[in-house]
Amino acid sequence: MILSLAAIAISGCATHAPYFRLDSSLQRDIRSLNGIEYLPLERLCSVYQIDYKWDAMTGVATLQKKSNFIVLRSGSDRILVNGDDKRLDAPVVLSGGAVLVPVSFVRSDIRPLAGTVPAKAIAPQVFVPGKFTFRTIILDPGHGGRDVGAIGRRLGLREKDMALAVAKRIKNILEDEGIKIIMTRNDDTFIPLSRRVEIANRANADLFVSVHINASRARYMRGFECYYLADTTDDNARARQAFEKSSLRADSDASIEHSRQLDKTLWDMTLTENRLESSELAGKICDSVEQSLAMGNKGVRSARFYVLKFTTMPSVLVEAGYISNRYEESKLQDPKFLDRIADAVSQGILKYKREYERTEGFTRV
Repeated sequence: MILSLAAIAISGCATHAPYFRLDSSLQRDIRSLNGIEYLPLERLCSVYQIDYKWDAMTGVATLQKKSNFIVLRSGSDRILVNGDDKRLDAPVVLSGGAVLVPVSFVRSDIRPLAGTVPAKAIAPQVFVPGKFTFRTIILDPGHGGRDVGAIGRRLGLREKDMALAVAKRIKNILEDEGIKIIMTRNDDTFIPLSRRVEIANRANADLFVSVHINASRARYMRGFECYYLADTTDDNARARQAFEKSSLRADSDASIEHSRQLDKTLWDMTLTENRLESSELAGKICDSVEQSLAMGNKGVRSARFYVLKFTTMPSVLVEAGYISNRYEESKLQDPKFLDRIADAVSQGILKYKREYERTEGFTRV
C-alpha cells in the first residue's frame, strides 16, 4: 500500500517553502538533457542516505526514509510523495542505464527524505493517532449465485458455498479484534468481479482478502495456497487463473475504470508498491496455516487474478484446500475444519496487522 504521511507535513509547492540546498558534492554530477539539468537518482540517494529500489520491469523507483517515501516512474513527470500526487518540472528519464531526475525535484520534493535540512526549514512533526492502524478489511467470498465455481467430485460440494462459509468465520474472528469487515457478498448472490473491486476501492479499505477453494484435474493435488498479484509462476497457477477468469463471462460489466483519482502511470506505481505488501500478507497467512493445520502448505504464489489486479490496496486470494481432492473435500464438509481454516487465515492477517502497526507501515530504519 502507498503509505500516508505520518511524521512530516510537506508543502505542496516549492514557492511556499525555501528550496532545499543541494549538497555541494552533487554539483559535478549534474548533466544537461534538452536544456534541463538532471542528477543520477542512485547517486542522489547515496549522498542523502536514502533507501533506493528500482524495478526495471515496471520502470518504477521507490525512495524511502523512515515513514516517508517517494515513488517515481521513468518517462513520467508524475510522482507520489507519501501518497500525494505531484508533478515535476520535467519527466524522470532513463539514460545510459541510469535513472535521472531533474535538479528541481531535489530542491523542491526531496526535503522529507534528505534528513539533513536545517531544523528551522522543516515543518514541525505531527503525530496522527491511528495513522498506521488497520480499520477496514474487505472479505470477498469467491463466486456466488449462478457462478458456482468448482464442484467436488465425490460429495458435490460447491466452491461458492464453502468460500462463503469460510469468509463468514473469518469475519467473526476479525470483528472480535475490533476490525471493521465489509463482505462483498453475505449470501448466495452473484456479484460481478468489477462490482467486488468497486466495493473495495470505494470503502478505501486497508486490505482485500478473496476466499476461494481450489480445484485441479489432478486428483492428487491438495493443500493451501495464497496468491498475490504478479506474473504467473507455474502451470497450476495458470490453470487456476484461467478458471477464475471464466467468471468474467457471466459478468455483464467486466470492464473497470482503473481509478477516478489516478491516471495509468500513478496506477502502475501504486500496483508496484501494493505488490510488495501483498506478498508480505500472503506470507504471513501461509506461515499461520502451516503452523496451525495439517493440510499441506503449498506456499505463496503469484497470478494475475482480476480482483487482485484492480484493487487499490494490498490484496491476496486464498485457496483453502482442493475441493477436487476426495480427502480434502470430505474435510471441507466438517464445520470444525472450516473453523480451523478461518482461524489460521485470521491469525495470519492479525500478525501482518501487528507488524504493520509496530513498524509504522513496515518502515525499515
